[in-house]
Amino acid sequence: MIDIRDTGKGTSVVRLTPARCNIYTVTRNSRTILIDTGISFDRSRIEHALARKGVVPEAVVLTHTHFDHAGNAAWLAREYGCEVVVQEAESEALALGETPIPAGTHALTRGLVSLGKKVAPVFKYEPCQADHVFGETFDLNRFGINGYMIHTPGHSPGGATVVIDDIVALAGDSVIGTMPGSPFPPFADDVELLLTSWKKIIDTGCETFLPGHGKPVSREELIREYEKRSGLF
Repeated sequence: MIDIRDTGKGTSVVRLTPARCNIYTVTRNSRTILIDTGISFDRSRIEHALARKGVVPEAVVLTHTHFDHAGNAAWLAREYGCEVVVQEAESEALALGETPIPAGTHALTRGLVSLGKKVAPVFKYEPCQADHVFGETFDLNRFGINGYMIHTPGHSPGGATVVIDDIVALAGDSVIGTMPGSPFPPFADDVELLLTSWKKIIDTGCETFLPGHGKPVSREELIREYEKRSGLF
C-alpha cells in the first residue's frame, strides 16, 4: 500500500485502489485530483473507491498516455466532470486513444516490444480530448493542490512528473518500483533522455518518488542508480 496521509504540508497522497497501474489521489483542503487512470477493467474499482472515500476528483493528471495509465481518462471526464491534463507531446495520442509503444531497455523487453508492435490495436483505449495541454511545466494550484508538473521524457515523449509540496514526486513509468534493487524502467524510448529527466526529478529536492508500478523509491536509491548509469554516456 502506498499511503502518505500527510506530507507535512497539508497534502495527502494515497494509492486509490489496486489497478493495472498505480492510481493516486492527491488531496488538499478537501480538493482532490487523480494521477493516472488504469484500464477500462479498473472502472468499477475506481468508482467504488471514490465513493468509499467520498471524494469527487476535479482533474485527471496523466504522467503519460500509455493505455494502462490513460485508459479511463475519457470516462472520468464524462462521469465526474474531471479536467484532463497532459503534456503536449502526447496530446494527439490521447485524442486518438493510441499507445505510443516504447522501446525495451534490455534484451527481454526488446523482444516484448517487437511483439507488442504487431498487436498494437490491442492497446487502444477510449479517445479523450485534454482540457489542458502543457509544454515544460503546469501549475496545479488551479485545482487547490500545492504542486506542479514537469516534462520528463525518456520513457515516452510526453512523460510528466507531478511534484507535490516539494516532498513527493509521482514519476509515472520514468521510475519503476517492481524491480528489487533498481528503479530503472524496463521500457524507454530514449535512455539518455530518461537519465536527463531523472536529473530533473532529483533536482526537485523531493524525498520520495512514487512510480507508476510498484513500491516507492527513495531519494538515495534514485541518486545511486542515476550516478551508476549516467557514467555510461
